[in-house]
Amino acid sequence: MTDGKSHESNFKDNGDMHEKDNEETRVKDSGEARDDKRAIKRAKRKERLKTFFWKALFATKRAVYPEDVTCDCCGEELTAKTRYRLCGECTSKLPIIPEHICLVCGTPILDEADYCNRCQQNEYKFLRNRAPLVYDGIAKDMVYKLKFGGKKYIASTLGAMMTDEFLKRNMQADIAVYIPMTYDEEKKRGFNQSELLAREVGERLNMPVLPALIKTRDTAAQKQLTRKEREENLKGVFACVFDEVKGRKMLLIDDVFTTGATANACASALIKGGAREVSVLTAAVTKLKIPVESNDGTAEI
Repeated sequence: MTDGKSHESNFKDNGDMHEKDNEETRVKDSGEARDDKRAIKRAKRKERLKTFFWKALFATKRAVYPEDVTCDCCGEELTAKTRYRLCGECTSKLPIIPEHICLVCGTPILDEADYCNRCQQNEYKFLRNRAPLVYDGIAKDMVYKLKFGGKKYIASTLGAMMTDEFLKRNMQADIAVYIPMTYDEEKKRGFNQSELLAREVGERLNMPVLPALIKTRDTAAQKQLTRKEREENLKGVFACVFDEVKGRKMLLIDDVFTTGATANACASALIKGGAREVSVLTAAVTKLKIPVESNDGTAEI
């Protein structure tokens, strides 16, 4: 009898302990859910403030500061109003994307093919990328000055070109979103160039810009990495945190399309978040490199 009562008591105590653990888990999960909701609310509040700030900035800039005074590239005084803030000589040197391009990534194609070698070998989560410029010459200089020279005003000129490309290619989208940076990355640079471009495009197209993506950790610089290395470097890095993307056509904006690894990782996160489809718009796209054979015998582009 004593043993039976002892077992019954132990069973009851264990049950109470399990119930207590379950209750603590529920409380913890509930607390984390509340924290996530609060974080999203803060992000949305921050976005409303940013939207108000940008609209005020555009209005002030147009009212107070004269535009089309000097060329964004060479700095020469502009003697006449131009579509873009560039002089005639610099405009003539722009590496404009030709009509015949890859139907996926938008890079120029010299033969009659519809798809470049890179896109024939890879599948992407986004529908297409389009860009007004080839990443070369003056276009390369402009992007470099924007990203590393702190010339944020160049985003206005590139944004105007990107807007024209969007309309020229009959692209469609409900919401614009930009490639995110981590807090430390943005603090180091002082701004996110993709966001600057997105704000310019959104203002011109009257399209809402949403910070729907976050970057969960810092990553190694992509410049010297191969396509496969870039994909591995970005695995699980981006996440979609806004429900507003559900069922929407998203326009993902960045400065340069190189291998498509970053755009694909972000598009994958948006699709996972419920986006209907994702198109990409960049200021420039790199010319397709000649394939080289890697150590494992496969071709890398």
